[in-house]
Order: sequence, then structure tokens, then C-alpha cells
Amino acid sequence: MKEIKAYIRPEKVDAVVHALEDAGFASLTIIPVDALGALADPKREHLSELYASRCSGVCKLELVCRAEDVDRAIRLIVEIARSGYSGDGIVFVSEVSQAVKIRTGVEGREAIDAAT
Repeated sequence: MKEIKAYIRPEKVDAVVHALEDAGFASLTIIPVDALGALADPKREHLSELYASRCSGVCKLELVCRAEDVDRAIRLIVEIARSGYSGDGIVFVSEVSQAVKIRTGVEGREAIDAAT
């Protein structure tokens, strides 16, 4: 299993989520975050009192999927989230060693299936 973390523009979230859902990726987490550094879009930067640095609002999308589905998910995210301008975001992929569905106790790959 793999975890995909994508940092994308807020205005791209709906389109990315709909594309992922249509492709069968049903379990997603979306978190608004402040990004620092290379993700910052100069047109949307603001001075943050919290970080005392330039930051821009982006959305973090998290998704756990089967390893064989990672490339397909990444292609969808990149294709839909790309505007061609600085600040489009970045995608990270990490290994997930275990998953356990709290309600049912189902473990492993089956725990990430929407039907369990």
C-alpha cells in the first residue's frame, strides 16, 4: 500500500477530488494548510504572523491506495491540478506498512477498500 500526499491549489481541489472519485479512489482526506518556500505563489503570498514568513494557502490531499494504483492516481492529480504557473504544488508517495479498519478490524489491503 502507498500513501499519496498532494499539495495543490485550493481552486483545483473540487476537480481533482471528482476525478479521483470517478476513477475509484473513494477515501480521501483534504486539509487546508499554509505552505512555505517553493510552493508559495507570488500572486497569492501574504505575511503570516504565525510563521513570520511568506506563505500561501494550499490544500493537502491524502489518499492511501494499492501500490499498483499509484501511477494512475498521480497522473490524475497532476493532470487536473496543473495550471502551468509557479505554486501548482507537489506530490509525495510513501510506503504504508499496515492499515486497520477501526469499525471492523479488517486489516491490510482490504482495509482501504471502500466496501469493507
